[in-house]
Amino acid sequence: MARKRPDVMKTLADARPAEFDPEYLAGSARARHDLSAILAGAREAPEASRFARPFTWRWALPVAATAAVAGVLVATLPQGGPDSDGSRATAGPTVDGSRHTPENGRLALLNVANRVESKAAEGAYWQSTTRSGWIGVVAAPESESVFAVVSLETQQWSHGVRPGTQSLWVSGIDDSTEPRTERDMARWRAAGSPKDVTLAETGSRSGGKLGLRIESGSEKRPTVTRINQGDKIAAVGADNVTYADLSKLPADTAKLKEYLEGLYEEDRGSELSGRTEWMWRQAAGLITLPVRPEVRAAAYRVIAGLPGIRSLGEVTDPLGRKGVGFAPPATERPDNGTARSELIVDPATGALLSDQEVLTKPNAKAAEAGLTAGTVVNYTATVKSEWTDRQLKTPK
Repeated sequence: MARKRPDVMKTLADARPAEFDPEYLAGSARARHDLSAILAGAREAPEASRFARPFTWRWALPVAATAAVAGVLVATLPQGGPDSDGSRATAGPTVDGSRHTPENGRLALLNVANRVESKAAEGAYWQSTTRSGWIGVVAAPESESVFAVVSLETQQWSHGVRPGTQSLWVSGIDDSTEPRTERDMARWRAAGSPKDVTLAETGSRSGGKLGLRIESGSEKRPTVTRINQGDKIAAVGADNVTYADLSKLPADTAKLKEYLEGLYEEDRGSELSGRTEWMWRQAAGLITLPVRPEVRAAAYRVIAGLPGIRSLGEVTDPLGRKGVGFAPPATERPDNGTARSELIVDPATGALLSDQEVLTKPNAKAAEAGLTAGTVVNYTATVKSEWTDRQLKTPK
């Protein structure tokens, strides 16, 4: 009886490493699916974390010059911006129902890193435009009732990286703070429509209260602040750093993680008391700074290796853009209850779309103010980031 000849092509295909499977190549349907699973295989190991406003930059640099400026700059935002109530963007399912594995996640992350690393460019300024939103619970004056307010603003950042250039921060563009919903508006009016209000909870260790002023964007003026001191242009951990410092950051994932862990040990007095949350926050911050593309890619890999990180599948960011979400375990927050941090990434480019905090279980005050699980209580969405040779055009 003649022996069946082996299928040579099948034998070669079976021996092919998974990395070379066409289904995994950048831009393929499989790669898009795997991107949603980048972090799905990470083990659960929640750590305690406590902080008030997770997206506040902790600048250790002194302000050299600040000037209030007249007029309002209007940043061009994508269609489908955030609702006035700041509610959770609609979350979709994973791309398909197949099982996520750590191997798929690593391959997907490689695709993301390749996309990020391919964008090598440089100029005199690294500039970005962001749109931010934040929800606060207000104690109505002379009343036991509470209501929610939503603050919205656009900001522009310009990091000057060459000798003689300045770094500028334009804040308060289209800035407004108003009652969040019609119900909140009615409670505000019942309290006498006060212009100055106080947050019910601030997360302050000293027990202090934070005051806010209710006003629309037409009543406010942007502020231009110089944020560099000499050649120091940014903060990483508790350190002020130069562009030369940022340029020397390691692109090797293990070395970048070791560098950040060293900063964590130095910054134990930080308001971010959990290692996972601190590492998450610093790595996410590096993604937005003028670092080499390969360092940005390594920062994504550091995030992928943190304990308990998981994929959220396909989601929509507060500006209506589709992306893939990732999050560490939810933790107790002093302001509104239990919440989790999230990053939403563009699966086609690896660009960071939104850095946000989502409520998972409201406390009594937040629930009374109408906040529910799934509400985005704090976000910073990146509208644009690019290298350029021109400084920001700021109001006089």
